[in-house]
Amino acid sequence: MKAVLVRPPFYALFGVTTPKMKTYPLNLLYLATYAKNRSQHDIAVIDGENISVPGLEPPQGETDPEIIMNNGIPRMIELLESADHALWLEIEKRILAENPGLVGITCNSGNMDTVKLLVHRLKKAGLPVVLGGSHPTVLPEQSMQYTSADMVIMGEGEETLVELLHKFEKSESYKDVPSLAWRYDTSITVNPRGKLIESIDSLPIPDRSLIPREDYFGEVIMTGRGCPFNCGYCASRNIWGKSVRLRSTDSIVQELHMLARSAESRPDYPGRWVVKVVDDTFTVNRKRTIALLERIIAENLNRFEFTGGVRADTLDETLVEKMHQANFKRVTLGVESGSPKILKSIRKGETNDQVKRALSLLRGAGIRSHAFFMIGFPDEGPEDVELSKKLIEDAKPDHVEVNMVTPYPGTELFEKLIDADPMSIDRWYRWFHQGLATHSHKLNYDLDTAYADFLKFAGDYNKTRL
Repeated sequence: MKAVLVRPPFYALFGVTTPKMKTYPLNLLYLATYAKNRSQHDIAVIDGENISVPGLEPPQGETDPEIIMNNGIPRMIELLESADHALWLEIEKRILAENPGLVGITCNSGNMDTVKLLVHRLKKAGLPVVLGGSHPTVLPEQSMQYTSADMVIMGEGEETLVELLHKFEKSESYKDVPSLAWRYDTSITVNPRGKLIESIDSLPIPDRSLIPREDYFGEVIMTGRGCPFNCGYCASRNIWGKSVRLRSTDSIVQELHMLARSAESRPDYPGRWVVKVVDDTFTVNRKRTIALLERIIAENLNRFEFTGGVRADTLDETLVEKMHQANFKRVTLGVESGSPKILKSIRKGETNDQVKRALSLLRGAGIRSHAFFMIGFPDEGPEDVELSKKLIEDAKPDHVEVNMVTPYPGTELFEKLIDADPMSIDRWYRWFHQGLATHSHKLNYDLDTAYADFLKFAGDYNKTRL
């Protein structure tokens, strides 16, 4: 039997479509590779972010994805309201061409309307659909009701997917499949969550031949799953739990050598010597991070240019210098706010002084910094936003990205900011960070207006850092 795993389009709906704006769907490559190796089923991967049809071209003259998305909201809504648009027809055509027995779609809150549209088309074609990702994990029954999907895999998906494929092919009951929600007659059964994979070194290295690598910029790797921190806005724990599981340095270095051989043999791959580390926090374990950086340096893997996410409070002079030697060119930091009151309320666990020190260390080592800030927290006032602007001016990151607070289901912010029952919510496309407020009525200001003002401030600031 063949299964197709799909990443639905979301960023493409706004015009974020050029290769340098896209990274390939590593999560689906992990799932597909694991399922192929363990079940011997044929698995294909289709990326809706990588489908070009007329009308999806990026706007002329603008290269900042954040601004493209904010300006492209009307186009996104228009596409979602056009069920027979060429984009949806093309995705359906590519899925049907694989002649699958089962289709899996990964989704978060922001693309639930895209998924709903696709599932309706696939169901008309007689295809069963299983969902996975952060939103269905937290709201399995709502996700199935909203989209008409047949099943949901909750949390880490590899082992559940393999067992589901086995049961599906043999037409056996799903009652013993862990982490699966499924339909039985007119009701939905939600099975207990299964255990996480204890050693993620046991996962095979993702098979990148499953996607047209030449359509994407740079490589993507994962060196660990999970985050030990407890920020009130983050949905990561819904998937990975509270623990952190790290790959061994041997496993990571093996994959980097494979990518190096690929880079040497495929000059047509855009950004083939750029590697993005997609861990929640690459520097979460200082000892492991330094050991890995030393291996990268010793084995000439610093031919790659690396980028990844770090926390300010995990950086020190020794670690930053090792990152420099390993050829980390750019890092992202989730600063979120310059207001001590807000930082405390969201349990960020960092101070403005730590942010300033970290950015100073990075600047001294020649590593560019990309700092994320958010606006729209509970109890936030204009004075708190001004403190964020002041921190930006004082700390001097190389680039600032401003995001709107998005209260994802399963987070503390959702409970504080969203009064509605999730079963009654529609227009989930509002759940993204670049410009459709979900909770202005809970604040002391209009979030859309304040976001636009902060976005302009960040744009003007970034021009001074070129």
